[in-house]
Amino acid sequence: MLDWERHLEALSPPSQIELGLERVGEVWSRLRRTGSSRVVTIAGTNGKGSTVEVAGLIADHAGLSYGQYTSPHIRRIHERIRINGQMVSDEQLIRAFEIVEAAKSDVFLTYFEFLTLACFVLFDTARLDLWILEIGLGGRLDAVNLIDPDVSVITSIGFDHQAYLGNSLEEIAVEKSGVMRERTPTFSAASNVQRTLLTEAQRHHAELFWVDQAFDGSTLTAPNSGLVLDVSSARLPRISIALGYLAMDALGYLTSRSIEETVNEASIIGRMSSHVIGGRNYILDVGHNALACEFVTQSLEASISCQQRVVIFGALQDKDVNAMLPILKGFTDRVVLVGIEGERGRSIQSLEESWLSLFEQTCWRSFATLPIAIRELSSELNLDDQVLVIGSFVLVADALRHDLFN
Repeated sequence: MLDWERHLEALSPPSQIELGLERVGEVWSRLRRTGSSRVVTIAGTNGKGSTVEVAGLIADHAGLSYGQYTSPHIRRIHERIRINGQMVSDEQLIRAFEIVEAAKSDVFLTYFEFLTLACFVLFDTARLDLWILEIGLGGRLDAVNLIDPDVSVITSIGFDHQAYLGNSLEEIAVEKSGVMRERTPTFSAASNVQRTLLTEAQRHHAELFWVDQAFDGSTLTAPNSGLVLDVSSARLPRISIALGYLAMDALGYLTSRSIEETVNEASIIGRMSSHVIGGRNYILDVGHNALACEFVTQSLEASISCQQRVVIFGALQDKDVNAMLPILKGFTDRVVLVGIEGERGRSIQSLEESWLSLFEQTCWRSFATLPIAIRELSSELNLDDQVLVIGSFVLVADALRHDLFN
């Protein structure tokens, strides 16, 4: 398996992005089989992974065979492709990689495109009832968008990946609305770009529904089944749960209130996941843009007192730290900056310069790497402190590899 991962990275590093459907579409046309699976496609800036998880729980409850595709992974590439709730095996992945490799011939594929086609092969081979697909980046030109959905979801619209999607929220919304299809429902919580999405829905001849038409923040009334579901005690983001409910309700798969407890108890590692270690609580979140930082800190403000708040933050080079840092500083004065190693990582020197430029003062603490921070902070933190580790999938992966979490 390791040889194949190195082969994929040799084709192009995971960070290489070349949007467009022509190349990947050509290879898929050589692979395509005639399946009758139904498809939910989920786009948006944040909340996609949680929505995928909720849709999968409902599919399982309904007795469906289903696949879930998400990205990126935290620890293992297998996390991205699950069938009936289970990560695919080495053997399954290798066979799919071999099929894609044979079909692509001399066509260039990026890491993400190759992996996406392998996912399609696996789902098609398994003859699943339902595919639940997360868009990797944008929507219109993302490889996942090769597959026509029966229901689309656009979770939220915020600033991220501007180099590829545009420098305004409206431009980003146009790209993400590429998952809309004619006479097909799209559910969205992105009310900040309502006018743009309405225009795009008209252009695509799609049916656009807003989450707040059925959801008041704690209770959802499913329009198709008529079920009333309480999400007030949920661990996952409530908006993501509501969108997952609405998408599956539109397909006729939301049939019983007995799913409520299962969904409310669900959690995902790296999405505000809580880890009690040595009596102290660590909260890990992969949020890597301002919208995510805002959501996470606002969600935690009610349950964590100011005196208990600590943030450990690191980011990649292409992320807008100048938009994220003020949000984190507003949450707590005890912000710890850490560098992330690797080609894409942002050094501690870069983060310190950004902090100094923004606030004309040094941050509470800073360290070259997360492992150093965890070691050095152990004597400075109180036992009842709540430590939020946020800023990147890479940072959360570094945390989970640390002895503290194992």
